Amino acid sequence: MTIDNLLGMAYGVDFDQIVGAPKWHWTAYFVIDAKGDSEADAKLAAMTGRQQWAEQQHMLQALLEERFKLKTHWETIEGDIYNLVVAKGGPKLGAVGSIQLSEDERKNIGDHPVPALYQKNDGQGYDFVAHACPMDQWARMLAAMFGRPVIDKTGLTGKYDFVLKYKGRWDSDRPADDPDPTLPMDQALQQELGLKVEPAKGPGRVLVIDHVETPTAN
Repeated sequence: MTIDNLLGMAYGVDFDQIVGAPKWHWTAYFVIDAKGDSEADAKLAAMTGRQQWAEQQHMLQALLEERFKLKTHWETIEGDIYNLVVAKGGPKLGAVGSIQLSEDERKNIGDHPVPALYQKNDGQGYDFVAHACPMDQWARMLAAMFGRPVIDKTGLTGKYDFVLKYKGRWDSDRPADDPDPTLPMDQALQQELGLKVEPAKGPGRVLVIDHVETPTAN
């Protein structure tokens, strides 16, 4: 993995949200094998899926600080964003419990809490699957997809079940002769969920790298 990949996982940011990346961020690749102890495993097992992800991010941040001598800070800057809004015709989101877990989901999740939002590939395209997902979490996922901050302006305060199948991000990115009927993200978002993203200007958080080094091998 590159340092960009690692920062994205550790801090939940896209490359466009990273300022001050080192010159070697495209060319240096790292293999990391990290293991938690029994106490950490027990702590994670008692958490919800969302809490587990936050704790794992914190653990990766600590690893980067120790091995890569990483020092960062957050800044808020004015720039290009998207507003997530309800499209004409209203939202097409299911109530909590309207989408039952499949046998594969039950098998994969096991005794762990059901994740509010995750992505899967069925071989024909990508799906986002939501079980009791709030709109702010969906907006954060869309920010990673579209490469800029997405602000929830839907006014929807509940939690929702939905499945979104898509291929690619923008309709304009696809060749005109592409025979695949799977919709790109921008169109699928509107047709399948009754939502859309609108370009806007607004504040966005960026992760500023103050210092980072290539680590020595173990």
